[in-house]
Amino acid sequence: MEKRVEVGTGRRLGPKVLGCALAIVVVALACQDTTGVHWVDSLSLKPDSLYLVPGESLQFDVVPLDQHDLPLPERAGRVEWNLSNPDVAVIETTETGATITGVAPGGTFVRVELGRGSAIGSVYVEPFELSEIRIEPSPVEVNYRSRRVTVRGILIGPDGEEVPPTDFRASWRIGDIQTFIMVGRQEVITGISNSVWGRNRGTAALTLVVGDRTVTTSVIVR
Repeated sequence: MEKRVEVGTGRRLGPKVLGCALAIVVVALACQDTTGVHWVDSLSLKPDSLYLVPGESLQFDVVPLDQHDLPLPERAGRVEWNLSNPDVAVIETTETGATITGVAPGGTFVRVELGRGSAIGSVYVEPFELSEIRIEPSPVEVNYRSRRVTVRGILIGPDGEEVPPTDFRASWRIGDIQTFIMVGRQEVITGISNSVWGRNRGTAALTLVVGDRTVTTSVIVR
């Protein structure tokens, strides 16, 4: 008598089984990614600028970041440092960054590179440390869409006397360009003296930045 053999059909997987299988695949891929190759994709340089006087030393810190923006601090010692003007400042590298020492008044740039990453920092060496900065007049009063009013930054030296702005980096910040504007690019206006022109009635802040010092006053447009 001939025997019949039944060939069974495969069972269909339910949604719970498929979900578990998918979760296992995702976890496996994640583990493979975190244990795989990590390269330096960018560099975080802090601070972005240093202000110092001749003979003073300050520190730049650098942290290499991988393709996922995860820190690779153990590779900081491999970073290549370049200083554009050694007449202004000198550089000494460390395991976590570099020490910058001011030599003479002026400005220079530091460039760091490793792998695919690079960053640039600014170095400004000022003649001496200021004790105070002021804005004159303060507050600033200007008529609506009338003549301009000149504002001036006053720099006070260690002895309490006003000093010339030579070799000091000064810039202005406008709190609201709808209230007033100044001559130059409205994001950053440089120069120790400038003029204010009222655009709309109101009050807004005006800030003077010299090195790492700031002072703020009000501009009143009547």
